[in-house]
Amino acid sequence: MTQEEKSKKILQAEERVKRAQAELAKAKREEKAKARKEQDHHKFIMGGIVAKYFPECYDFSEQEMTRILACAFKNPDIQNMIRAIVKDRTTKVPETAQNREAGESFAEDNF
Repeated sequence: MTQEEKSKKILQAEERVKRAQAELAKAKREEKAKARKEQDHHKFIMGGIVAKYFPECYDFSEQEMTRILACAFKNPDIQNMIRAIVKDRTTKVPETAQNREAGESFAEDNF
């Protein structure tokens, strides 16, 4: 069927489909951008936490830091702490919410 043979109704319906597809693509891009922004923020704060408690981290290469952290997380005391935090997660208000309520924020910490 050529454009001339299509009825006005069909042309309008095709145009609505094109607009809907464009709107869907835009919504998907926005969701991906939002998720990427959240992931980037999480990576940033994780790096900040490592730097706060291990300021010498800048003197190590990526491989060395990987070895250090892998070893640290195999430590039974660390594993117990992780389990305790996960357990507390279900029974307590998250720490970040407590800090906001108390007027504190991660950004106020000095590295």
